[in-house]
Amino acid sequence: MSECSHDCSSCSSNCSSRTQEKTDFLEPLYRESKVKKVIGIVSGKGGVGKSMTTSLLGVAAMRKGLHTAILDADVTGPSIPQAFGLHERLLGNAEGIILPAMTNFGIEVVSLNLMLEEETQPVIWRGPVVADVVKQFWGKTLWKDIDVMFVDMPPGTGEVPLTVFQSIPLDGIVVVATPQELGNSVLINAICRKRKLLHIYHIISFLHKFFRCILLVDCKMKLDT
Repeated sequence: MSECSHDCSSCSSNCSSRTQEKTDFLEPLYRESKVKKVIGIVSGKGGVGKSMTTSLLGVAAMRKGLHTAILDADVTGPSIPQAFGLHERLLGNAEGIILPAMTNFGIEVVSLNLMLEEETQPVIWRGPVVADVVKQFWGKTLWKDIDVMFVDMPPGTGEVPLTVFQSIPLDGIVVVATPQELGNSVLINAICRKRKLLHIYHIISFLHKFFRCILLVDCKMKLDT
């Protein structure tokens, strides 16, 4: 038997020293952070009101007495700071841990907009870089005693949203859509993928009196907008 090189990727042996493939990709929280519930706000495509929904849910939760936070995971199109009129730069502690900004409502916010030299500066990064930023927003940020966190997710079902789903322990999602046929066709794909992983709390459709949920065979309901 040849000597073990400990490179299991190129070895077909089933020995006792074989290392297990990583199946858990969740990013751990900073040791002083505590987040009780995490809800992702998702959409099949951009421009459907996802960030507005995230902001309104954050304010509603805060008014109910919940310590609320918003993680802006839409790194290439961040708009949460603008929704709350936030312009202050994010700071860090001595360990390099990010300290969230605070809105007038008392909601803690972390967004790339608050880290750029100019708020309107475009972010043209590849998927792995964007995913790494989101991981830092979750695991390298001081989230103190958060009752509920809303995550403004990137639109679509590509690499970056999937990485976010694997890195952040979401308890469920809220799906935002518009009634256009094209938007719904993209939403079908988004829901079918996300439904395999998470509980869908609600489906919100703007600019339409009712959104008829006919996307899934076992989903025969009509939701108010």
